Amino acid sequence: MKLVGGIVMLMLSWQVQALSEPVILSVYGDIRINERHYDQMDFTLSELQALTQSDITTAHPWSTGPQHYHGVDMNALFGLLFNNRRVLGLQLEALNDFSVTVDWSQIAPFSPILAWQENDQIMTRRNKGPLWLVLPFDRVPKVQQADFLHFMVWQLRVIRVYSEPE
Repeated sequence: MKLVGGIVMLMLSWQVQALSEPVILSVYGDIRINERHYDQMDFTLSELQALTQSDITTAHPWSTGPQHYHGVDMNALFGLLFNNRRVLGLQLEALNDFSVTVDWSQIAPFSPILAWQENDQIMTRRNKGPLWLVLPFDRVPKVQQADFLHFMVWQLRVIRVYSEPE
C-alpha cells in the first residue's frame, strides 16, 4: 500500500511540475488567433516545442565552427499569431535587458528560428538559452553581417511585434 501511495504522490508531483512550467517567452502585438484578439501570449518551453520547428547549422563569431540549432520557425510562428498579416518590425528583449529593434523584412528571408537546442542539447541560461534568435549567419551577405550580429539575441525573453493593421 505504501508503494501505491508513493507512486500516486510521484505522479501528482509530476503533474504539478508540468502545470508550473515557467514562461520563457512573451510575445506582444496585435495577435489574432481563431478570430480572437490578444495583446500578449506567453509560452513555456513545452508549448514552443509543440509549434513548427526548423533547423539551422551555421558558423558564427561565438563558436569555433559550425553549430547545429533546433527551434521554432519564426515565419510559421508569426503566420500563426498574426493571421498571416505582414510583420513590419520586432523589438527583441533579453534577460539582461539588452534590447534591439529589427526590421523583419531584413531577416525573414533567412528563415530565423527561436533556438532552444544547440547541438542536441537544450539550451540553458549559461549557454545563451533558454532561447536564442538564430540566423544562418554564414549565409548572410558580408555587407549585412555586422548588423545581423545585433539581431541574434540570446537569452531572449520578450518579442514585441509590429504588424500591418487589418
